[in-house]
Amino acid sequence: MATKSGFTESFFDCPDGGSLYFRSYGNPNNQPVLCMHGLTRNANDFHQLAQFLQESFYVISVDQRGRARSSYLKDPMAYSPETYLTDMTNLIGHLGLKKVYLVGTSMGGFMAMTMAAFDPVLFPKIILNDCGPEIGSTGVNNIASYLGKGEIFNSKEDAFTTIQQRHMPAFPNFSNKEWNDHIFANMKENKDGSWQFDYDQSIRVLFEAASPSATDLWPIWEAITSEILLFKGELSTLLSNETLKKMHAMKNFVSHEIKGIGHTPTLNTQFEQESILKFLL
Repeated sequence: MATKSGFTESFFDCPDGGSLYFRSYGNPNNQPVLCMHGLTRNANDFHQLAQFLQESFYVISVDQRGRARSSYLKDPMAYSPETYLTDMTNLIGHLGLKKVYLVGTSMGGFMAMTMAAFDPVLFPKIILNDCGPEIGSTGVNNIASYLGKGEIFNSKEDAFTTIQQRHMPAFPNFSNKEWNDHIFANMKENKDGSWQFDYDQSIRVLFEAASPSATDLWPIWEAITSEILLFKGELSTLLSNETLKKMHAMKNFVSHEIKGIGHTPTLNTQFEQESILKFLL
């Protein structure tokens, strides 16, 4: 365990022999907030939000299995919701947490919905970042076009330019710093100076094999009784306006559309962070 940049880095030994990286911010005696990232992302995405919340909360962000510092799985088909949810259950038990607020971006949001639906006492508040019970086909196709392709970029500049062009429709107003933060949060440099994505490329296997019914979470959504705060990117191709309207028709919760951004909002703007703090307090 080592302290670095205002947070503590730790590893949890999973029952199956793997290891799960997580970092924590703030006082462990404060109310815990567990942050769960999107499909190809990692704990780095929540650094700014965690710094903002750490005065009032004990913030934990995790690299899911096969991402960044957590161990990879031997069986590609094991990169499943069941594995991720089991890991979160085991980690929460290991830390002895009795009540946890959840923040979930995209895949992490699907996890948060499922966790809250099955245990609203343990998870009384959840924050969903650009996700809902139904996933837009355009967004799925976009992800499929680059997921797990094993891309190698000759230089940091090559990686920056290629990924910026790929994701410009989702982030048309990003500053140069925001692009750097977004791109290199889930990349790693190789010994020869080339760059690649910092996740197991095998996560594509189950993604490609999943049937449409596997992403139908309407029964889960209907079962949730926890308090909900949701952020939607105005330009999102994953969470449609129609889906959001249907969600509101079924349940009373607060949602905010973040202008000029797609999938996903960063949760780093003053409005987003203050909205999150107000909701959690």
